Amino acid sequence: MSKIWLSVVAVLLSISAYADVLCLPDETPSFACGFSTKHVAVCRKGDERLVYRFGSKQHLELELQADVHFSRTAYSGGGEGNLTFENGAYKYIVYSSISNGDWLDDGSRAKIERAGIYVVKNDQLLADIACQTFPDKHFIHSLPPFEEQPFRFYH
Repeated sequence: MSKIWLSVVAVLLSISAYADVLCLPDETPSFACGFSTKHVAVCRKGDERLVYRFGSKQHLELELQADVHFSRTAYSGGGEGNLTFENGAYKYIVYSSISNGDWLDDGSRAKIERAGIYVVKNDQLLADIACQTFPDKHFIHSLPPFEEQPFRFYH
C-alpha cells in the first residue's frame, strides 16, 4: 500500500511542477526552474522571440521579451549556455551548464549540472540564483534560429 501512495505523491508533485511553468499555452518552454516559491521560465513565442518571466502564476514580477541572445562556451567535460535579457542597466542571464565532477570507482567522472539566473547591473554580478527544481530538462533547449553572441563568464 505504501508503494502505491508514494507513486501517487510522485505523480502529483510532477504535475504540480509542470503546472508552475510560466509559459502560455501557445508558447514552447525553452527553460524553466524553481526557487522555493518563485519560478523562472523562458518561453519561445513564435519563430523569433523569447519571453522571460519571473515570479509565480499568482504574481508575475518581471516579464521581458527579446530576440534570442544566446552564447555558449565549452570547457573540460562540459560547457555552459547563456540566454541574456536586458532591462535598462540590468541583465538577467539564464544559464545552464554541465562539467566533470569527482572520479567514480568505475573510472568514469560524475557530472555536475548547474542552472539558474545571473542578475547583473552595469556589468557587475549582483546575484547567482541557483535553480532548485526543474519541471523539464535541466538545460536550455527549443530555441528559434539565432546568431550566437560572444560568451562572457559571470562566476
